[in-house]
Amino acid sequence: MKKLTSKFIKSVSNREISVKKNYKLFRVLQKIVNKPSLRNKKHKDIVFNLENRDIKSRVFYPTGNNRGLIIFIHGGGWVSGSVESYTNLCTELSNKTKRIVISVDYRLAPEYPYPNGFNDCYEVVKIIMDNLNSYGLKKQDVCLMGDSAGGNLVAAISIKSKRRKDFNIRKQILLYPSLQSDYSNSTKYKSVIEKGKDYLLTQKQLQDYISLYVANSKDLSSPYVSPLKAKFLLFQPETLIITADNDPLRDEGKKYARRLKLYFNKVQYYNLEGAMHGFMNNLYGKKYKDTAVKKINEFLGDIYEDKK
Repeated sequence: MKKLTSKFIKSVSNREISVKKNYKLFRVLQKIVNKPSLRNKKHKDIVFNLENRDIKSRVFYPTGNNRGLIIFIHGGGWVSGSVESYTNLCTELSNKTKRIVISVDYRLAPEYPYPNGFNDCYEVVKIIMDNLNSYGLKKQDVCLMGDSAGGNLVAAISIKSKRRKDFNIRKQILLYPSLQSDYSNSTKYKSVIEKGKDYLLTQKQLQDYISLYVANSKDLSSPYVSPLKAKFLLFQPETLIITADNDPLRDEGKKYARRLKLYFNKVQYYNLEGAMHGFMNNLYGKKYKDTAVKKINEFLGDIYEDKK
């Protein structure tokens, strides 16, 4: 069965479906594959009124006592993903971490290229941080979390917030994050080449995603697009980074952990052997997700075991 699954994944990966030509199809497929379960009823939708636009978000409430807040930024290469396609994951995260989870439905590229989605997330996080009293929470109760492109946005939010001193994030969690913009054959991150085929997310798809997200090539060097290009990473939040071994993004996650440590930040880094990109929100990642959730709870300072 394992060999059959491996062959199927390899076959699907090597079809090289163009993200540029089919990004709308990717959005539809993600909604179908991750359709919210009818059991997931303990959430409500809210709208953040920003300048000239409204940003929908979904708030998930845990069963039992609440221990804090996770602001979750979804992945999808900045061009797909939504609160709908992440409802199952956010429901599970809320229940297993015993925290409120707010998932942000930021605007997507290419219709809204950088910095639109990034600005949406940053401004929503600022509003939440300025109004923690309404949730009965304090700054130390909040953690930023994102997967893939969402991990990129979380890292960028933390960098900008420290530079501008708009708000103070104490903890951040980056799940198999994208942290730079060079996915060519000359990239210095070996996993892009070594794991750029056969494992669902491909090197070519990464090239397509970044080209759809960043319309102006000058922005590729911005630390808000490529956090690894940030010159100074002092006073960043305490950070947990989890990467997947069979993921072209693996090495940049590992490098970012090293850079954060170089600037005296507290960092925990884990690479999950055998895991592929997106394991938190796909059909093949359950055992890796269970491990990741345990690491997340340990990082948040909780001792909690799911007894189901």
